[in-house]
Amino acid sequence: MKVLCLAVMALCLFAVAPLMATHYEVIVLTGQSNSLGTTGGGEEDSSPGSDSADDQVKFFWHNRVDAERALGDSGGDFSSLQAQQGGMYAGDATHWGPEMGFGRAWVQSGGPPLAIIKSSRGGGGNGLWSKEAEGHMYRQVVETVRAATEALVQNGDTFEIVGLLYLQGESDSPEEAAMAGQRLETLANNLRDDLPEAGKMVVVCGGIAADGEARDLVRKKQAEAAASNDTMVYFDNRDLKGHLYDQLHFDKAAKLMVGERFARAYGDLVSESHAD
Repeated sequence: MKVLCLAVMALCLFAVAPLMATHYEVIVLTGQSNSLGTTGGGEEDSSPGSDSADDQVKFFWHNRVDAERALGDSGGDFSSLQAQQGGMYAGDATHWGPEMGFGRAWVQSGGPPLAIIKSSRGGGGNGLWSKEAEGHMYRQVVETVRAATEALVQNGDTFEIVGLLYLQGESDSPEEAAMAGQRLETLANNLRDDLPEAGKMVVVCGGIAADGEARDLVRKKQAEAAASNDTMVYFDNRDLKGHLYDQLHFDKAAKLMVGERFARAYGDLVSESHAD
C-alpha cells in the first residue's frame, strides 16, 4: 500500500510540475537597421557565434522591411536567442543586433528569467514609431509585444515589461531629428499605456554612431531627453564609428559591444531607481 501511495504521489508531482509558472522580465527592442542588425560587411564569420547563455533567453521577434512587407518572425512563439531571417537586403543573409550581447550579459550577471521581444525594421525616420503620426512601427511593436506576452500567459507563465531598448535615428530628416528626444519620451509613455504590465518600463537609448548634422542633432536631443527623465538613460556610441563597415552599420564586434552597453546601462538605471 505504501509503495502504491508513493507511486501515486510521484505521478501527481509529475503532473503538477510542468504547470509551475516562471516569471519573466521582458525587454522590448526596436529601432531601425542597427537595431535590426545587418550582416553585409563581408566578414568571414558574420554570425553572432554561440554562447551557453543563448538557450537561457526566451526570444520572440517580428521584423519588417516596411509597412507592407514583413522581414521575418519567430512563428508566433518564443525560441532561444538566435539570428533572424534575412535575404531582403544585399549581403544580409541574416539579421541580428543588440539582443545577442544584451541577453548574454544579462545571463552572465545572474539576472532573473529573461524574455526579449524584438520588432525592428530596415531604415525609417522616427515618425514611423509615432502613435500620433500613425506610424506603422508603433502598431507593429504593440501587436508584436501583445502576441508575445499572450504566448507567455498561454504557457502558464507571468511577466512584467521592464525595459525598452531603442536604437534609431540614422534616417531621421532634419525635422525628425529636432523631435528625436520628444518623440522618444512620447513613444515610451504611449507604450506604457498600451502594453500589458508595462507601467514601470524604463527606457535605454543607444546612441547612433554615423556622421551627419541631422545625426548630431538626434544624439543631442536623445541625450537631453534622458538627462531630464529619471526613467530613461542614454549612452553614446561615437567611439564605435570605426566599426561602421559602410559608414552606417555596425560590424559584428560593435553589435556585441552595443548589446553589452545596453545591459550595463539598464542595470545602472534600475540600480539608481532602487536606491532612490
